[in-house]
Formats: sequence, C-alpha cells, structure tokens
Amino acid sequence: MFRKIIGTIGTRVISAVLTLLISVLNARYLGPANLGTIALIILSVTFIQLFNNFIGGGALIYMTPRAGFFKLFVSGYAWTLVITVLASFIFEFTGSLSRQLEVIPHGYFIEVLALAMVMSFTSVNYMLLLGKEQVKSYNFLTLLQIIVLIITLLTSVFVFHVRTVMAFYWAILISYLISFIASFFPLLKFWKFEPLKGMKRLFGDMLRFGTYTQFANIFQLMNYRIGYYMVDIWFGHATLGIMSLGFQISEGLWIISRSLAMVQFTRISNAMDFEYSVRLTLILSKITILVTTVAVLCLVALPEFFFQMIFGREFGEIRIVIAFLGFGIIALSFSMILSQFFSGVNKPYHNTVSSAIGLVFTFGLGFLIIPRYGIIGAAVTASVSYSISALYQFIVFSKMTRLRAKDFLLTLQEIRLLISEVRNFAFKGREAGLSQ
Repeated sequence: MFRKIIGTIGTRVISAVLTLLISVLNARYLGPANLGTIALIILSVTFIQLFNNFIGGGALIYMTPRAGFFKLFVSGYAWTLVITVLASFIFEFTGSLSRQLEVIPHGYFIEVLALAMVMSFTSVNYMLLLGKEQVKSYNFLTLLQIIVLIITLLTSVFVFHVRTVMAFYWAILISYLISFIASFFPLLKFWKFEPLKGMKRLFGDMLRFGTYTQFANIFQLMNYRIGYYMVDIWFGHATLGIMSLGFQISEGLWIISRSLAMVQFTRISNAMDFEYSVRLTLILSKITILVTTVAVLCLVALPEFFFQMIFGREFGEIRIVIAFLGFGIIALSFSMILSQFFSGVNKPYHNTVSSAIGLVFTFGLGFLIIPRYGIIGAAVTASVSYSISALYQFIVFSKMTRLRAKDFLLTLQEIRLLISEVRNFAFKGREAGLSQ
C-alpha cells in the first residue's frame, strides 16, 4: 500500500506542477476574462459529472470486488450516456430562463456536452481501474492526460497563435480523448463477457450507495464553487478569473490528501475490516493535516509581487485569497480522509449531512459578505464552510470509533514508522535500479 501512496503522490506532484504551468499560460496569454469563462465551462462539466457519478463514480469502486466487471462496465456506460445528454439539456434550458440560473456559459452548450461526455466515459474507466486496485495504471493515465493537455495548449498558443477560450478547450478535450482510449488497455485483462442477469438488483445497489455519496459530492461542489457564480454575477468574468486562479492554487495543496484518500478508499473497500479501516484512517488523517498545514504556511509566506511576476500584474490579489482560504484548505484535507472512511464502511450518508451543513453556511455567508467584500468574502465563506463540514465529520468519527481528540495527535512512534517506511521504499527503489 505504501508504494501505491508514494506513486500516487509523485504522480499528483508532477501533475500539480504541470497544472501550475497551464495556469500561468492561461493567465498570461488568455487573460482574466477568458480565464473566468474557462472556469465556468469546467464547472458546468463538473456539475454534469456529479449526476453521472450516482452510478459511474465511487459506487463502481465499491462494487468492483462484489460484482462482475462486465455488468459494472455496462451499467456505468449506459447511465453516463443517458445522464450526460439529459443533464446538459436541462442546464441549457434553465439558463435560457434567467442568467441567475445559468450553469452552462452562454454559447458553449455543444462544447460542454462533448467535453462532459468524454470526461465522464474516461471517469468510468478510471473508477473500474481503481476498483481493481490498478493504482499504477490510474496514475499513468492521469499523468498522460495532463501532459497531452499542456503540449496541445502550447501548440495552440505558440504555433497556431490561438489565444481564446477555445485554445484551452481543444487542449483539454484532446487530452481526455487520448486518455480515454489508452485506459482500455489495462482493462482488457479483466474483460470477460457474462450474462446480464441480476442487472436490476445490481443497478439498485449501486444507486443506493451512489445516492448518498453523490448528494454529498453535489453539496460539496456547491460549497467549493457557488462563490464562483456569485462573484461572476456581481463582479464579472475578469474578477472571477482572478479568484478562480487563487482557489486553484490553494486547492493544489490537496495533493497529499487526495492521494492518500484515493488509496485509502480502494483498500477499505477491498479489505472489509472495520478495525483496520479505523487504524488506517487515523494515521492518514494525521499525515494529511501535518503536510497540508506546512504547505499552506509556505504558500501564504510568498509575497504579492511573486504572484504578479508569475501570473501577471492583474493577479496580485491571489495572495490574499490564499491567506483567507488557508484554514479551510487544511480542514477539508482532513475531511477528505474521513469522507473515504465513511464511504468505505458503507456509511456515506454522514458525508451528505456534512456537506449539507457546509452548504447552509455557504449560502448564508455568501449572500451576506460576497457582494460587499468580493473575492475575499468568497474565500472566507468557503473557509468557514469547509471547517464546519470537517467538524461534523470529526465528531461523528470520534463517537463511532470511541477515539478521543488526543488520539489524532501524531506520536513519535508513528513518525518513526513513517520515516522507516520511506527509507525502506527508497532502499528497495535503489536495489531495483542496481539490479537493472
């Protein structure tokens, strides 16, 4: 498991560096207004994917050790096809009624539909790979996607001199198409045709599991991004572009927690051992809080001119966005680990309640302070929402496991264990290199 964690973290660090480079390119060559439009396109696709993930998300990982691969494949693809088309048309229709109800940016319906379809089918393949604990293949594919994206974007900007929203759009669409095709190769060894008998029951089981999980994800995404729409309505695309970049940089600090959470969920789902799940969750939560806190402090310590030098003069406010968002980033990194525990032990409704509580604070604070304080108000709103959600999960987890607050403190023994594991991993890596 430790090798999977290290490999996943390494992949995400490389991806984060490349994503930062993409952000620099977008900020310098596309400008704040186009950056705001791109943020809304990606956000609308993400909303569509949330509905797809009622069947095609974590439910696929959870059910893979418990059901036939072919049945899961058929279920995931059938649901994704229908829901992507249906959700896209519903969002387009509601947006035509009022700008306040607009999810898909005006004039980008076809682009959003196509991108949502490709990304959602790719996600189904990714979830099946994770369900089979093919973490190495998953890491390779996610890295491949980001590399293709940046190569295509560089080509559009510097070779074809396309410096509009479409430069980034075509880059991300092509990158996911290639990753989608490539993802079939590691799945071939699991491919085995089987009768589709019992599909109705399987579909019902997946939907029950996925419903709790996805309502939690829907609420959580609204906690993440409802401020985007508020800022766009009151301050416009350019201001949204600056804020979205600040949020993106801050959320890049979730590299560790997301990497740990992904491996954690696959292990818990396959192990089906409550005591093991608790022990694993406890130590991973300690690691993620420690590392994320250090990363946030380092990022906040950077001066304003550093961000202006990297992204351009218009983006000087990024630092203050990161500062006000920092505590929430730490809280939500902890929340991610607890969320995977609740999902892995088949109690995902706690994640739904947690996200719903956070959403109440998002709406309440958002309407109160975002119109007055702009992107700073959005950062404060998000930080409070994340923290409240994490607090609820911490209380439930502590009661369920009978752990006390002091049990969450990283002990000297655990630090020594981590150092030992890192050394063993590095030593084995050197041995493998010498043997070659």
